[in-house]
Amino acid sequence: DAEKKKEALNDEIEDLNGTLKAIEKRTEEILQEKEDVMKELDGKQILLESKERECITLTKLLEISREKESAVLSEREALEDNLNECVLEKKKQHDILIHKQTQKDKELRNFKKMELQLSMIYHSLEQEKSQHNRLKLEAEAIPKSNRVLLERRRELQKEIEMIKRSLAEQEMMSGMDAHILEECIAEEGRLFKEQEKCRDELSRLAHLTWLKVEEREQKSRDVQKAQIQLQNIVKEIKRKDLEIREHKKRKREIQNQLQRFAKMYDVIQKERNKCINLVHAAQQKASEIKNRVKLLGNEIENLRNTLITKERKLQKQHLKNTNNVAITDSLKNDYCKIVQIVHEMKEKKKQRCLDLEKLTNMVTCIEEETLQLHKKYERAIQQQNESGLMLRNREEELCILYEKINMQEMLCRNGDIEMQVMDEKIRFLKLKVAEKKRQIKLWLKALPVKNALDAHLVVLQIQYSQCKDRIKQMEEIFADPLNESRKRELGGKDPSPPELLKKIEQLEVELVQKEEKLLETDFLYEHVSQLTDRIRAVAENEKQDTLLLAKRTNKLQKMVKDRTQKMMALVAELSMKQALAIKLQQEMRDKERFLMTVSSRVDQGLPPPKEIENEWLKVLRNEKMQKAAAEARAKRAAEEEHAAAPGCVHTTAEQRPTAYVPDDEHSLPLPRPYGALAPFKPSEPGSNMRHFRKPAVKPIEI
Repeated sequence: DAEKKKEALNDEIEDLNGTLKAIEKRTEEILQEKEDVMKELDGKQILLESKERECITLTKLLEISREKESAVLSEREALEDNLNECVLEKKKQHDILIHKQTQKDKELRNFKKMELQLSMIYHSLEQEKSQHNRLKLEAEAIPKSNRVLLERRRELQKEIEMIKRSLAEQEMMSGMDAHILEECIAEEGRLFKEQEKCRDELSRLAHLTWLKVEEREQKSRDVQKAQIQLQNIVKEIKRKDLEIREHKKRKREIQNQLQRFAKMYDVIQKERNKCINLVHAAQQKASEIKNRVKLLGNEIENLRNTLITKERKLQKQHLKNTNNVAITDSLKNDYCKIVQIVHEMKEKKKQRCLDLEKLTNMVTCIEEETLQLHKKYERAIQQQNESGLMLRNREEELCILYEKINMQEMLCRNGDIEMQVMDEKIRFLKLKVAEKKRQIKLWLKALPVKNALDAHLVVLQIQYSQCKDRIKQMEEIFADPLNESRKRELGGKDPSPPELLKKIEQLEVELVQKEEKLLETDFLYEHVSQLTDRIRAVAENEKQDTLLLAKRTNKLQKMVKDRTQKMMALVAELSMKQALAIKLQQEMRDKERFLMTVSSRVDQGLPPPKEIENEWLKVLRNEKMQKAAAEARAKRAAEEEHAAAPGCVHTTAEQRPTAYVPDDEHSLPLPRPYGALAPFKPSEPGSNMRHFRKPAVKPIEI
């Protein structure tokens, strides 16, 4: 055995030497790869530096272009502001000019209107003066004619008065003269009326002539006004034509200005689009350069990581080599020790062989004893099982017997009750039979008198019919008022007072006799009622006794049932205990067998089975979990104590952010506080959002 182990150790040493040589070759290869990687890393670093310089130059150019763009934009904004100010000033001046022109036109129109009104006033004044003069002349001419007429009228009136006076003096004139006088007076009145009519007609014609003259003058004035208005309208039309021409000229100028502004706007828009395109291109280039820089940085980091991993592998390999050398030394030392141990083991082997023979003899004896004990134990268990089965069978038979006894007792009790009912019925029937016999005897005694009673009944019926006929005759006689024989005097004589007293005494004696008989019957009734009450009380007592007996029997039956149920429960519990005992015995056998196997493995120097290891791991895991739970409880209690302290606020709300990281490229990525206007936390979208369509984002056209 020692030689085999020695050969195995030599083989292992050779293998280790081969692996050591392979490791040395691998280390040389790794060093060569390291040099190559370092060269590549230097080249990449040079390339990275050149790219960084290009990036710096591009960023500088981009900043310069941005500054130029900002300057151009500022100048453009200033020019646009100046242009807007000039346009606004021009609009203001133009509006002021238009306003002044409109005011001037209004003043001119008002002035012309005033001139026209003044000329019309002068013309009307001249007409009024001429009319005034004409009216004066007419007024001077009219009074002269009126005076002549008035004088003529006065003279005629005087003549008429004179004629009337003369006529009044000549009262004694003839009828012919009177008739002529009347005609003259009538002619005079008619002439006066015609005169009045002619005067009215003359005044009307004079008024009409005056109206016609006024109408003609008014028409002439209207014609003059119309001519003046026509001239004014012609002048206004000419002025409007001039204004229209001016507005057309202004419109052409404004259109020309708009065209110039549109051209300028197109030029500015094109320049703006060019600037925006340049800005976008510069941003894209900058982003591409940044991406390249990031990629180069990632490649450098990857190379560094590979270099670090290879260095670590190299160090591990060196450590393995040193460990292998140490292992070879230790193996050599172990080999020497093993050679010594082999000699010692041989001596111990001989001693162990002797001990083993002794132990085998002892084991055989112990096995024989254990076999005998097992046989005895199996016999005892078999006897116990047989006795348990017999006990169960006997208990079942006992339960069946108890049930039969209960049924028999129930039948006996029912039979007793039926017997009592039948006895009651028999006693009642006996009483009925005695009553019937008594009635039969009475009827038999009354049977000889029946014939005499029947004959007497016939006689009484005849007498009753005769009495009825007699009553009818008497009623007819009594109802007839003309019959004097309807009344009938009663015959006989009234008894004397001593006879009446004797009769009263006799009746009193009979009454006393009747009362004595009545008292005797009452006494008998009371005696019979007492006897019946006693009998009834006895019957009630017997009923109470029967009720108590029935209750007692029911109670006993219930107790018997409870005892049987308890007995059955005890039997079931006993069977369960027996099953548990059998199960525990089986477990004990399994544990003994397992203990034997474990002890045999320990004696052989082998480790225990995996089941014990798993159980031990479970125990350790449970202890660890209990310890963690205890620590968590202690931590929770400490937190609760800290929260219960004064001035401490306990909250379950989620912590809200109070700062943000800006996305600006020119600033450092440091958090900035929100301030007073912190963003709100949007709520999670609900289930009803599935009914809404997502908005289509339109592209921005520049």
